[in-house]
Amino acid sequence: MAKTIRSPEVAVNNWVNRTSAATNFYVQQVQAAAWKVYAASNQAEANFATAMQQVIANKSRQAGINASSDEAWKQGVATLGAQRYPQGVSAAQPKMAAVMNKLIPAIDQLRKSLPPRGVAGSQENINRMVNFVTGLHKQKGQFKARGVPK
Repeated sequence: MAKTIRSPEVAVNNWVNRTSAATNFYVQQVQAAAWKVYAASNQAEANFATAMQQVIANKSRQAGINASSDEAWKQGVATLGAQRYPQGVSAAQPKMAAVMNKLIPAIDQLRKSLPPRGVAGSQENINRMVNFVTGLHKQKGQFKARGVPK
């Protein structure tokens, strides 16, 4: 006897209803996994480069963008993203604190090392701005919250 194929509605309902039962399994699988060793490998980097060349050659990024819409994105934000935003911000607070504890003192130290301001629109002020941006750029990558759990 041929198997009866479920309807799309049944498949979606099963997926939604069984997700809560799978939460612990999902967490256990993540805890048992180790992705970074492979992801940081030379082979993974070579695979990524190859894949990106295919994406560029096939214009896959552009095709994906053209297949989407502003309306769908805005609807997703309105119906789901807005509800998740506050809890996401709250969960990320430790990382934000770790970044700001590095960034704000660096900005302050850099600001204090700048030459005095000149008159509005002066070359001194332009140089001051360039020095500030260059100083921050030299510290690029130092303000990340690596290793800080959410």
